[in-house]
Amino acid sequence: MAQQLAEDLWRLEIPLVGNPLKTLNSYLILGPRSLLVDTGFRQEPCREAMERELEAVGVDRDRMDVFLTHLHSDHTGLAPELVRPGCRVYIGAVDGQRMLAGQSEDAWRRMDAAYVQEGFSEEEMDLLWDSNPAKNAGPVPYDGYVFLRDGDILQRGSHALRCVLTPGHTPGHLCLYEPEARWLFSGDHILFHITPNICRWSGVTDSLGDYLESLKRIRELPVERLLPAHRQQTGDLEQRTRELEAHHARRISDALDAVRREPGRTAYEIAGSMAWSIRCRSWAEFPLTQKYFAVGEALAHLDYLMVRGQVQRREEHGKWRHYTL
Repeated sequence: MAQQLAEDLWRLEIPLVGNPLKTLNSYLILGPRSLLVDTGFRQEPCREAMERELEAVGVDRDRMDVFLTHLHSDHTGLAPELVRPGCRVYIGAVDGQRMLAGQSEDAWRRMDAAYVQEGFSEEEMDLLWDSNPAKNAGPVPYDGYVFLRDGDILQRGSHALRCVLTPGHTPGHLCLYEPEARWLFSGDHILFHITPNICRWSGVTDSLGDYLESLKRIRELPVERLLPAHRQQTGDLEQRTRELEAHHARRISDALDAVRREPGRTAYEIAGSMAWSIRCRSWAEFPLTQKYFAVGEALAHLDYLMVRGQVQRREEHGKWRHYTL
C-alpha cells in the first residue's frame, strides 16, 4: 500500500516474493516532473503492485523519471518498462556500465567459474543457473540509461537531490541526499534490522574497505528522514553507521579466526564456519542462493584481510585456499 511520508513524498511497498528481503521500498517524489526511486524485480507481483500504487497516488506517468540506486535486479528490474517516451532512467555511471556489460551469458559463465574456484561444486552452480534473480528478473535490454556521477544534482520541484557515491554494496552505489528537507535515500547502503550484503566484485580490490569508507563519508550528513530500500525500520544515521562498522569488525574477526583454525580452506568452507542470521541447523541446509551470497560476503572479508597483509591465498588443484601470514 502506498504511504504518504510528506506532502510530496510517498513510499511504495513492492513485494519480493520468495526473497528473504520480503519487500522493496520504492519512493516517489511528486512534482511538475516526478521521480521514482527503485522499481522491484521484473516479475509479475512487483509489476502489479507498482502499477496499482502508482495509480493510487495519481502520478502523471508521462512526466515521471526513474532513479536507480544501484544495479541489483530488485532495484532495476522494472525500470525500462515503467518509463514512457520522453522520460529517463538514471543510474550511476559505474553501476550502469557494469549492468550493461554483465547481461551476457559469457559474463555469467565467467562468474560461475570463479565461484567454482572458491569452493562451489559445478553441480551447485548448474542448479543456480536458472534460479538467480539477478539473471532472470533483471531489466530487459535498454539503451536509454542516463549515467550520473558523484555530486550530480537532480532538480525535482523545490528539491535539489544530490548524488552521493557510496561504493561497497555495489561498486557504484548512489545515495540521494536532499539537504534542505534533510532526506537521504540510502538504497542498500544503510539498512535497519538487516545488514547490507557486501560481496567481492570483479575488478574491485577491497569491496568491504570501500563500504566502510562510504559509511564514514555519509555519517555526519544532517539527516532528519532516512529512507532505506528494505523494511520499514529507520532511525539515526550516525548510530546505524557505528552499528554496521561494529558488525563488520566482528565478521572480519570471524573470518580471520576461521583461517587460523583450519588453514588451507576455500572461501566456501570458511563461509560454512561463520555465524549467519539465517535459521538453518547447518551449512549443508543453507538454501543454495543464500550460500551464494554468504560466500560472496566471506570473500569480501577475506579480501579485506589480504589487502592488510593478514591472510594470503594460494591456488591448489583448481581451488583458492587461504592461509594466515
